[in-house]
Amino acid sequence: MNARGKAGEDMAAAYIETQGCAILARNYHVRGGEVDIIFADGNATVFCEVKLRSSDRFGLPAEAVDTRKQKRICLAALDYAAKNKSIDEMFRFDIIAIYDGKISHIKNAFDFIAP
Repeated sequence: MNARGKAGEDMAAAYIETQGCAILARNYHVRGGEVDIIFADGNATVFCEVKLRSSDRFGLPAEAVDTRKQKRICLAALDYAAKNKSIDEMFRFDIIAIYDGKISHIKNAFDFIAP
């Protein structure tokens, strides 16, 4: 990960914590999947993709989370849930988009897609 990407994820993690949520994991990787931040929001486990853009030249940040990326996040979410014995818990998939220094938190940005 480059320095800009790490700075964006650090900014998102700080934002999540200011919302009263607890970070459970960062940069969770499995073969064929990854998720930037996993956090607890009340009784939900949230799998969050962070996208940072300084311009809209390549589209807005949330537009970069296409179906292929969503499947990779879902694959990592399944692995995390199995390893943490949390299959029966409530899950949510969010996007934190950082554009021009402003944070936009999109809750329930997409539904689970079987990988």
